[in-house]
Parts: sequence; structure tokens; C-alpha cells
Amino acid sequence: MAIKVNNNEIPGTVLEAKRWWRKEIKTRLAQLDDVYRHDAAALIRSKLIHTDAYRNAKTVMLYVSTGREVITSEILTTMLRHGKRVCLPKCIDIDEAGNRIMDTPTMEAREFAPGYKLVTGAYGIAEPGTDAPLVNPEELDLVVLPCVSCDIKGARLGHGAGYYDRYLRQTREDCRAFALCYERVLAEELPTGPYDVKMDAVITEENIYEER
Repeated sequence: MAIKVNNNEIPGTVLEAKRWWRKEIKTRLAQLDDVYRHDAAALIRSKLIHTDAYRNAKTVMLYVSTGREVITSEILTTMLRHGKRVCLPKCIDIDEAGNRIMDTPTMEAREFAPGYKLVTGAYGIAEPGTDAPLVNPEELDLVVLPCVSCDIKGARLGHGAGYYDRYLRQTREDCRAFALCYERVLAEELPTGPYDVKMDAVITEENIYEER
């Protein structure tokens, strides 16, 4: 059942409400045991690869899971086995020393295939190196996103930097955006701002939520 809270508990502005939700969800994420997370990830993978959007996609952008995000290692292996052209995000607004070199959070897509090594990038997240081929946003057919939480109507709560919201605006209109979320941290309704990009679908281990 999606998480529902009394609105009186949540601060007034969108920014404050998002901070409240991140703190609440991260507490719940910390309580999820590894058996549940791995089992849920396997079910989420199965649901994802049986969608029409996945079947029809030639070029897919996936994320490398970190922390308590939905685990994507098996999803990546499956995509490569299916012959998908897989891309992974690379943050380019922060240098190797962790210093910001651009005014706004910026990332790009780099192709990943056997033979290419991942390096430790911004925020300690594994990402492709500069030797991996650059892929233009217009080439993507499907983007699979991480989240802190999502709601049943497709609103996505990220970590707050806005990388994906900015990036998705560069993709084609028919490029689909799917977020992966554990059912136990799915919300009934999350706060959204004018720059938040809505997901075409939210996939949990129990359901695929698409607004009708």
C-alpha cells in the first residue's frame, strides 16, 4: 500500500516538503533488509523487460545503483544479453577532486559494453570513463531512472540535484522515462515543482503504475 501521510505533518513550500519526504523515505529505506531488496529487484527487472517500451527500445539509458536504490546489476547484464545499446550517466559538472566546474548539475550519456571499465565519478558513483562513446540524448528510446521514492501518479523524488530532470528535457518526445522504486517506499502523492519531469511509468516489484 502506498505511503499516505497527513498533510498537516508536511512543511508548506515544495522545497521544504521534498526535504521532509526525503528524510522520511530514507529512514524507511534503511529498514529494508537485503533479502527483500534483492528479491524485489529481480521482480522489477522481470516487469521492466516485459514492457513494450523495453522490447521496442534499441538504445536504453540505465543507472548504476548505489546506496539503497533499486539494484540494477542484473538489469544491466540482461540488457546487454538482449543486444540493447546500453548507456550510463556520467556527471560532467564536477571534477575528479569534487570541485564544481559548471554552474548547474550536468550529465551526459556514455555507451557501456563489455570491455569498457567503470570509474569512480561524482558522489562516489561508478560511471563510464571518457573512453566510452558519447551518446546524444536524441538517440535514447528509453531512460530507466533511480529515485528516493515515486508516487502512484508518476511523480519522482530524486536526491535533489536535478540531473535527470534537466537531462530528460533534451530527449525526444517519444522517449519513455521509467523509474524503479521499491513498493514499500512508494508514496500516494509527492510534492512537485514546475521543473519536475513526470515519469511515464513507475515500476515496483508489485505493479507498473501508469497514469491513465
